[in-house]
Amino acid sequence: MAYCTRNDVSAFLQVADFSGSTTPADGDVDGFISMAEERVDQLTDHAWATSRAKTVTEERGRIQRVTTNSVNDRGRIQLRHYPILDMSGSDKLHIWDGGNYVEYIANKTGDDTITNVTGKDYWIDKERGTIYLNSYNQFNLLSDAPSGVTAYVTYRYATATTPADIKQATIYFTAAMIAMNDDLNLMQEGDDSMDN
Repeated sequence: MAYCTRNDVSAFLQVADFSGSTTPADGDVDGFISMAEERVDQLTDHAWATSRAKTVTEERGRIQRVTTNSVNDRGRIQLRHYPILDMSGSDKLHIWDGGNYVEYIANKTGDDTITNVTGKDYWIDKERGTIYLNSYNQFNLLSDAPSGVTAYVTYRYATATTPADIKQATIYFTAAMIAMNDDLNLMQEGDDSMDN
């Protein structure tokens, strides 16, 4: 779903609805909306609808040690972008185990909720962009990764619903592109004959 619609833009500009016979045509306005959405994404460094989800490839992560009791420690990785979408398919979670990187999503048991973590190797707080590793203390006795990077994460992120201010910004950017187009006469110049 787009951040805004053609009808939102025509209402803002106070012009008739866009169609195949208007200038600009409805397809052109859809293109302007898409460009405006990309500009908003770049300015905010975020994706504001799941249909525009962004992929981060091999984000470097540092595992923070979290002490849970005297026997066991857990690890925590804070991702740069969130909320994150379900981690599956092409998503990856590579964790340094002292000798090589282990791919957790494909080879370990996990959960994408924080309510059912018993017996899982990892679990994910999608809303906060945090990945937790169970039994992290077993890695602490082993050597550090040669690169100093203890985790690489490939994931997708986006906000499920578009906030009102993002919708408004997209309408503004789209309307500005339409108004700046030389082929349009949205703003008529005054009649010089009335200046006498």
